[in-house]
Amino acid sequence: MECIVIFGTRPEITKLSPLFKPLHKEFNAKFIHTGQHYTYELDKIFFEDLSIRPPDYILGVASSSPGTQVGNMLLKLDRIIQKEKPDFILVQGDTNSTLAGGLIAVKSHVYLSHLEAGCRSFDRNMPEEINRIIVDHVSNKLLVPDRYSYDNLVSEGISKSRIHLVGNTSYEASKRNLAFAKRSKIVELLNIDKYVLVTLHRAENTDNQKILSEIISALNYLSSLVDIVFPIHPRTVESLKKYAIKLDPKIKVIKPIGYLDFLYLEKNAYFIMTDSGGIQEEAAMMDVPCLILRNTTEWMRYVDSGKNLLVGIKKESIINVSKNLLENKDILEKIRKIKVDFDFNVSKRVITSLKKEWYL
Repeated sequence: MECIVIFGTRPEITKLSPLFKPLHKEFNAKFIHTGQHYTYELDKIFFEDLSIRPPDYILGVASSSPGTQVGNMLLKLDRIIQKEKPDFILVQGDTNSTLAGGLIAVKSHVYLSHLEAGCRSFDRNMPEEINRIIVDHVSNKLLVPDRYSYDNLVSEGISKSRIHLVGNTSYEASKRNLAFAKRSKIVELLNIDKYVLVTLHRAENTDNQKILSEIISALNYLSSLVDIVFPIHPRTVESLKKYAIKLDPKIKVIKPIGYLDFLYLEKNAYFIMTDSGGIQEEAAMMDVPCLILRNTTEWMRYVDSGKNLLVGIKKESIINVSKNLLENKDILEKIRKIKVDFDFNVSKRVITSLKKEWYL
């Protein structure tokens, strides 16, 4: 069997990192990077940091409207699929690269496997939610991370024979990559001690002036209480300029950084505030409290356990929950000590599942 693995963003690269070697060994895998994240900081550096082989193909699809971006991916993917003629295609997660990979598999009559299938936020205003649903319903094999995801797919009428509960590769990836991150000097370079780490990039937050203003107002207020480190996404920079929203000078705004430096910042943060799904997972695995700057999340298992906090997008709520953690160390420590079951054998189960039951 030969496969093609399609990805294009930092979360996909990091979550797939434990699988690169076994996929290549077992299936002579070819790796395609769409270029959805197209700057050096947001893609190439992760391959270097994580000591993983570079992609076989880089499509170089730059930022554009979602439809144009996916269309450009499909055009370039079609040529590669016709040339390589893989036995199956593997995609991960919920990005535009995931969607393009799923669609090209269907149109080319190639068996499709979806890793991290079944995740749902139940908010169809999120483009990622639509991507998940479409790819799940056209996939031949759905590799799900947890029982929540399994039940979601069953409730949507997908046959149980297509669903395989393998677990979440994020834990393996984080454990593997933290070993590399120990050499990071980012905290010393930033001259910080106690700090809160913030990321903000999702379209439903950054493209909405009212929502973005609420979140930034909360951050500006909190910057007088604690150091805030904010590796800022290009989309967020553009939106702040567009809406003339100002960040308080006390916020330590930095450019996107290498994954290992970012992982080190996560591990040593007092707590994290984010709208990223991947960072929600990483925070839970590193026992760092995480405030989710969204009204819904596809990772409810961490919220239900009390490990992560779904604080929403209103200034008052963000400030109140943050101040509670800053002023009550016992609450923060209680969250840190909450245990969530993780599994170290996910990549083996993924490979085992991919090696059998090809045509259902």
